[in-house]
Amino acid sequence: MLIVIYGADRFFGQEAAPEPSAEVTRNASPGLDGIIASDVPADQFRDGDCLQGFTGPLEPSTVVTCETAHNAQLIGTFSIEGDAFPGPEAILAQSEDLCKSVPLDPASPLDTGWSYHFSRPSEATWQTGDRAVACFLALNEGTVRVSMLPAETSALNT
Repeated sequence: MLIVIYGADRFFGQEAAPEPSAEVTRNASPGLDGIIASDVPADQFRDGDCLQGFTGPLEPSTVVTCETAHNAQLIGTFSIEGDAFPGPEAILAQSEDLCKSVPLDPASPLDTGWSYHFSRPSEATWQTGDRAVACFLALNEGTVRVSMLPAETSALNT
């Protein structure tokens, strides 16, 4: 099984972290369209969220039920420990290891058409306290109607 790894620094270069977005209201009882919330900023994604229109780990997406056609899922979030910024290579390696450690549903349709995407702190955001790594699994093309996470993990999102 071949899965490509892709990472994105939280905010490239020396930019500071943006102000948090206004909280998007989530629909607790989505209709037939399966939409829980539209145009959700990346900082409001929750573990297990299935995402429609995913283009990158820092971009807004529509959160839908996992039974609704989607092209990505937030499979986990982590916090890196430490006071001193360990360097971009160390952050990249830690982020990859953390994302690959997330157990996936063995019954999910995982093949070479999927890629890991993740956001991680840059040196500039580290200085403001950012230690978050967000791990996404995204289809290179097409959509699915299932969660990539085991049932007990996916239930956390409902």
